[in-house]
Amino acid sequence: MSFEYGQFPNAQQEGAPGQVPPPQDGAAPGQPTDPSGQPQMPFPTPDVNAAPQTGPGGEQKTTLWMGELEPWIDENFIRNLWFQMGEQVSVKMIRDKFSGSNAGYCFVDFSSPQAAAKALQLSGQPIPGSSRPFKLNWASGGGLADRRDDRGPEYSIFVGDLGPEVNEYVLVSLFQSRFPSCKSAKIMTDPLSGMSRGYGFVRFSDESDQQRALSEMQGVYCGNRPMRISTATPKNKGGPMGAAGMGMPGTGPLGYPPMGGPPMPFYGQQQTPQPMNQFTDPNNTTVFVGGLSGYVTEDELRSFFQGFGEITYVKIPPGKGCGFVQFVQRHAAEMAINQMQGYPIGNSRVRLSWGRSQNNSGPAGTPYRPAPPPPIYPSMGMPPQHSYGYTPMKVGPVPPPFPKSHVAVLT
Repeated sequence: MSFEYGQFPNAQQEGAPGQVPPPQDGAAPGQPTDPSGQPQMPFPTPDVNAAPQTGPGGEQKTTLWMGELEPWIDENFIRNLWFQMGEQVSVKMIRDKFSGSNAGYCFVDFSSPQAAAKALQLSGQPIPGSSRPFKLNWASGGGLADRRDDRGPEYSIFVGDLGPEVNEYVLVSLFQSRFPSCKSAKIMTDPLSGMSRGYGFVRFSDESDQQRALSEMQGVYCGNRPMRISTATPKNKGGPMGAAGMGMPGTGPLGYPPMGGPPMPFYGQQQTPQPMNQFTDPNNTTVFVGGLSGYVTEDELRSFFQGFGEITYVKIPPGKGCGFVQFVQRHAAEMAINQMQGYPIGNSRVRLSWGRSQNNSGPAGTPYRPAPPPPIYPSMGMPPQHSYGYTPMKVGPVPPPFPKSHVAVLT
């Protein structure tokens, strides 16, 4: 998909493609105006001698990443903003797939590398008509004409333990300074307050950079805290994550399954084949969320988990202190259980495990628990197998059978 000047998938058309709207009548030459015809405040003057940046292939970059956008900002505002500074730009606004509003950042392509380098000097200065400053950085890859949503796979990492002072600009700048293929960063925020939830995702176009980031950035400080890094599933790369046991989880120490599931009883060396349950069912995508505060709503619970993947539904049964989140894909549910275990929601920390698969019988919204196997009776002279933590009964030697008439009583 190519983006020509004035043509954008999510923008309204304003005149013929490629044409820049003329200045309003009555405006002084060179005086910036908005669509209403009112003169705007003077724009900052960047350094005209700024040097353009060269990409990995030797090409000079023309595209900037522009972040920390207010929710109401759209493509028209961005185009008009740069037009009033004398720049004809193309804009690709990244939108939240749930709300439809901007995701907090966009890509702006300039007419030349020199124009992009000059615009970059405005980073940190106030945006006219907005309460926020410019947050600008070089975008990875080429211009918007070469930027395709489906051009190739993306490789993401999960970044946790972020302090409230860390924003997307700080996060993406930290990774782009070390990994050339870092494309963007997204910090999950509270939908009501707009405050950071303390975790986010960073995307790469090169898998080797993603793998390096997993090892090299673990524990590196971003702001005032060391980051916690782990793998995440990119939005256009399907299938389970490439870790052993993610599709069919095994057991951890003391018989506990991975990612916080309930304990699985031990019945001796030989295990009886069990019917498919919520741990082994590859089609189960439901996450059980326990320990919920009574003040948490379904919309609020959804907002905590929507960053892990597309959600089918969220349900909080009244008065139960728990909830259920069903994802479209299993690997999204696995990642949510792994990363959100013990995370504070409301005024308590939640505990997560697999909920009941829709393939299993039982009331909807109830965690599935497999029934215990039938009791195993010991044979003569063999110690009984035990379970559930009970001490096995002591069995002494079995005397040989004698006829009653031959039994002697010893005194």
